[in-house]
Amino acid sequence: MIRKLSEYEMVTRLAEGELLLSPLRIARRRTDDLGRADARIEIGWPDQGESFPFVVEVKPQSTPQAVMGAVAQAKANARPGEYPMVLVPFLSPERLAELEREAVSGIDLCGNGLIVVPGRLYILRSGQPNIYPESRPLNNPYRGRSAMVARRLLSQPRQGSLGDLRAAIQESGADLSLSQVSKAVTAMQEDLILSKAGGAITLQEPLRLLDSLARAWSGNSVKDRRALRISPDLDWASAFSSAPELKWAITGESSARRYTSFSQGGPRQIAVSSLTLALRVLDGAPEEIPSFADIELIESGEAGLYFANEVDKTGQRWASRLQTWLELQAGDARQQEAAKDIRVQILKEVKP
Repeated sequence: MIRKLSEYEMVTRLAEGELLLSPLRIARRRTDDLGRADARIEIGWPDQGESFPFVVEVKPQSTPQAVMGAVAQAKANARPGEYPMVLVPFLSPERLAELEREAVSGIDLCGNGLIVVPGRLYILRSGQPNIYPESRPLNNPYRGRSAMVARRLLSQPRQGSLGDLRAAIQESGADLSLSQVSKAVTAMQEDLILSKAGGAITLQEPLRLLDSLARAWSGNSVKDRRALRISPDLDWASAFSSAPELKWAITGESSARRYTSFSQGGPRQIAVSSLTLALRVLDGAPEEIPSFADIELIESGEAGLYFANEVDKTGQRWASRLQTWLELQAGDARQQEAAKDIRVQILKEVKP
């Protein structure tokens, strides 16, 4: 396991003669009159007289919050004629793109970096793996039950407190502890997706949040499934609702027609928390060929299937708009096209 370096150890790597980004080397490092800067260096080509002065801000974390904080400090510390630069353990392609937009140079400890001198110099290195992975209380706030925090914020983008957010999540059908909610919020704050002020939580980047949820989406986990034929007169929604301990909802794929002009072939898919219990309360006959069935029961403990469901006047529980979008955006070409329309709807409803 690679030991993480301290800020001091990272600064000592900025020694004269050291390779920065090939072919550039550190021609000089100032040790006096640093001001508030972590380092002031000059970089150039070997055996050539021309060099470029940079002020360097060092951070031992690579989160978006840490990187953008370093950018602001480097800009503030730059003296006339100097160019701002940040040094962090790892720069992902996304962080490098942000640095490019800010016209700020950056290097990491993995071999990635961007050197920019407007009108004179542009060198980009990307693609090297992260050998200094971040350790934070919650590894991925956009996956599993923790993702319910993000989902709630997309429908209610401002919460007065962590307690209010947890209560809203519980009201929508998921039970998370206050600690779990707090860890998810902290992780998203580090990713610059939301902000906290005076205890209040506000979603700042709904588009980036949607993209993060999509990247983390790996499909619904399915334990078992059963195709059934049922009587046209059967009120299956009431049958399922007669068992309070049973969680159930129409899947996102089968809910698509509720939100957009998209027709999915095959039987209606219904997610249930217990296939045994669902079969006990439903009067249906097994069908060996799924395409001939009226409904298909899918046993799944996936929290998102039962979160923020929309219940119509007949008692049918539809997957949320967000759950529907997640399922469709990972589907075939027709489903992905339908997902675009739902994505627009979701973003239109977000009012931070």
